[in-house]
Amino acid sequence: MADDKNTKTIADYVGDMVALEDHIEEALDRQLEMSKEHPLAGPAVQRFHDMVKANRDTLKQYQQELGDTAGNPIKAAGATVLGVAAGIIDKIRTEGVSKALRDDYTAFNHAAIGYTMLHTTALALGDQRTADLAERGLTGYASAVQEINHIIGDVVVWELQKDDHRLANPQAASQSRETVDRVWKQTDKSGMTQQFSG
Repeated sequence: MADDKNTKTIADYVGDMVALEDHIEEALDRQLEMSKEHPLAGPAVQRFHDMVKANRDTLKQYQQELGDTAGNPIKAAGATVLGVAAGIIDKIRTEGVSKALRDDYTAFNHAAIGYTMLHTTALALGDQRTADLAERGLTGYASAVQEINHIIGDVVVWELQKDDHRLANPQAASQSRETVDRVWKQTDKSGMTQQFSG
């Protein structure tokens, strides 16, 4: 009975992630053409789209193996609402690649924490295979978030220049990137959990 309950819990979390990946892919579909204008953003959005599609397809197959394709309707609805929110923001905004990347950043962090929760749940319930799957998903999104951190400044400056801000400082992108890297390193909390887990 406990094993059945564990499998159902894992299947519910996997169902949540399938729903979220679906909605993120929809948002990225709409960005593919628009982002082609920028030499860094275009290839990045294509990579993000390919990653999300691969994640979704892998999770759907895994969901079928678990024997539960529906997931928990209440939890899936929550994931759907949050996933759609990122997509809706993207649908109604037409003013730029940088704001599309900002929306992606939000959605990707949502997916990263979802994979973190799935990973923790799987480890707690002794399911290493699901934990490994969740770690791969988390790794992909963490990498994508860091890539956005590194290209967003270039995209913002490019858009300012396109919008006839002739005095926009082209060095601002690299200065901002250095600041972002420094701030993320300074605020690393990797040692904090030991205070609470003792």
